[in-house]
Amino acid sequence: MRLISSLVFSVAASGLALLLTGCGQTPSQAAPGDPAKVPAVKVVSPKTVDLVRTTTQPATIHAYHRAEIHARVAGYLKSLNVDIGKAVTENTELGVIGVPDLDKAREKQQANIRRLLAEETRAAAMVKLAKADVLSAHANQAKADADVATTVARINAATSELMRVQDLVKSKSVAERLLDEAREKHESAKAAKDSAIAAQSAAAAAVTVAKEREAVAVADELAAQAQTDVARKALEEMDVMLNFATLRSPFAGIVTQRNVDPGDLVRNIQASSEAPRLPLFEISQVDMVRVRIEVPEHDAPWVNEGDAVSLKLRSLPDPPIKGKVKRVAKQINLVSRTMSVEMEIDNTEGLLLPGMYGEATITLTTTPGARVLPATAVRFDEAGHGYLLLADNGKVVRVDVETGHDDGREIQVIGLTGNEQVIETMSRRLKPEQRVAIFD
Repeated sequence: MRLISSLVFSVAASGLALLLTGCGQTPSQAAPGDPAKVPAVKVVSPKTVDLVRTTTQPATIHAYHRAEIHARVAGYLKSLNVDIGKAVTENTELGVIGVPDLDKAREKQQANIRRLLAEETRAAAMVKLAKADVLSAHANQAKADADVATTVARINAATSELMRVQDLVKSKSVAERLLDEAREKHESAKAAKDSAIAAQSAAAAAVTVAKEREAVAVADELAAQAQTDVARKALEEMDVMLNFATLRSPFAGIVTQRNVDPGDLVRNIQASSEAPRLPLFEISQVDMVRVRIEVPEHDAPWVNEGDAVSLKLRSLPDPPIKGKVKRVAKQINLVSRTMSVEMEIDNTEGLLLPGMYGEATITLTTTPGARVLPATAVRFDEAGHGYLLLADNGKVVRVDVETGHDDGREIQVIGLTGNEQVIETMSRRLKPEQRVAIFD
């Protein structure tokens, strides 16, 4: 019986050894005294890769520029020159609005300008007349000044004659009759002087009046010129409004909408209180197109101008279109929690149409020599901190780690050497310092 028991024990031990060997575990790895309770685990080592972080988001093609053409004057569409799909250049005439009321108003304004020009001519003539009156008044003043000088000379002569005659009368050399005549001449000279001085004052006053009349005439001429200028500006304003009656393309592109027919009543969009209406025309510039990508908030800080973009369109699946980020909004939309990013694509062949939809993959960052592990090998505690369970000399060792980029399959782990044996399986049931066996 002892021999049979020894043989049974020996066979059982040999079977257990073979079982452990088949699982890739050597007997020496089992815990002494209780090998059946040592779990077998699978381990992985960190991979060293150049980690490329990308984001793939919906993308929509837009015209590089798009303009809605509305009317600035009211009238009836007199002529229609383009239709949808028509290629146009800058300032191409799209259509003409008939505005006969503005045409008549312009003719009336032209007549008003002609009248004001006649007023200018009359005012200019009045200025010339006033200047002539000033010259005449100055001449009269000069004559009055000369008359005063003449009378002064005469009174001086009469005074001298009177004194001489008085002396002769005192000496009984002449008759007293001559003294009376000398006095009369003297008095007559004084009166002539007073009259000349009065005329001189009147002439000076006439000069002042003539100058004031000249100033009034000049002011009237300036007022007439100002009225003409105002009328001309009003005519220019009418010409601007009449120019709006011709609808033109603001840039080279394609007519992508037409919502008006000849004879339709066209309203001034600024003067109308109605609800917003469709544009008369829509022009899209499509020789170069924009691709708009809405990047989620968690990826937005990593997007920069010049980042590589690969665009796949549903209507043009192969090959992907390569490009670079051209513009970054640098602002998160408060509703969608995304940031707008744009790239530009040359579309001289016309294959890309505004409204096309696809997916754009933006290369955000590239980290050379990054250590990554399968997502199943990295654990997180209740606080969200990452940690690993290592198999070290047959025991479980917990190591707290800092994680980086996570693409759902692999997670970047910072600070590893690359030689660690990280437990990938059964990690939730293992405890630190617990003994384990490793699968080969």
